[in-house]
Amino acid sequence: MCNTDCCASRSPIGKRMAARRLLQLEEEERRKPKLVIPTPQSLFYPFEEVEAMAQYVIEISHIRPKYGLICGSFLGSMISLVEQPVVIPFEDIPNFPAGIEPNGSLVMGNVMGAPIIALVDRFQSCDGFNQATCALPVRVMQLCGVKTIMLTSAAAAVNPRYGLGDIMLIEDHINIVGMMHQTSMEGPSDPRFGSRFFSMVNAYDKDLLALGLGIGKEIGINKFLHRGVFACLGGPVYETLAEERALRSMDVDAVGMSLVPEVLAAHHGGLKIFSFVIISMMANEKPVEEPDKETDSRTSKIEEVSLEVPPLRVQACSDLIGRLLYHMHQEH
Repeated sequence: MCNTDCCASRSPIGKRMAARRLLQLEEEERRKPKLVIPTPQSLFYPFEEVEAMAQYVIEISHIRPKYGLICGSFLGSMISLVEQPVVIPFEDIPNFPAGIEPNGSLVMGNVMGAPIIALVDRFQSCDGFNQATCALPVRVMQLCGVKTIMLTSAAAAVNPRYGLGDIMLIEDHINIVGMMHQTSMEGPSDPRFGSRFFSMVNAYDKDLLALGLGIGKEIGINKFLHRGVFACLGGPVYETLAEERALRSMDVDAVGMSLVPEVLAAHHGGLKIFSFVIISMMANEKPVEEPDKETDSRTSKIEEVSLEVPPLRVQACSDLIGRLLYHMHQEH
């Protein structure tokens, strides 16, 4: 038998009220914040994709490299060491990301007879790249057959004894970015890249470090050659005076915004690592004075400092890498 509710739901007014209520519920659902689950870093570049990148590089260059070099833009002149280079633009490599600079590329060739793959224009997190992308070139080098990698970068001094153009061989690092759970290893692990859990103790090869120090003495740069601890900051802002004092209390000698993500991937893949930085910015022992209004056209501190780095010091970096490659290749 029919009741009042049944008749009301069939009436035109009841139907319009039900439709309006349905629209209200749909609008409330749209306004609710959506649950976003970020893609784990380790899933951005699966093993098969990286393997395809490496195979393409080898097929184009016809070179099976044993050594890798990543030097960044400040020390980009070191790429000139490569003899009879084969330049492979990033855009030509399958699924390889585009860099910031239009001339980002991999360079294949030989240095002192040693087959090498070098990276022009590294990826940095401060430019908007995730940690997986920062580590990708090392993964490609690993699957190309690289066994030893050399990593260099510009850095800011924390140690007040360091001067502009000084070279610091890295013997250890503090991964401040990694302490904030920012790492390319986050997510499911593929054992073909390396083991799930691994120690970063002795990541920087001691024999190569000793060889680098010896070469420094041979070429006469031991007066401005140091060994020390490097710390990786997020950037692109520079540290405050309080942060610099804190870093100094942790025995940090220099800081930068790159290099460590590449070290993680290289050590994870079992590569030998030799790394150094060139000091392009001195430690802040006192606050920087504010510029006068009449000198607003004054360049920024980092621009002033970079221009003062002696060109011979940059050349010394190339000499160090060239001789290191020669010694390593002759031993093998």
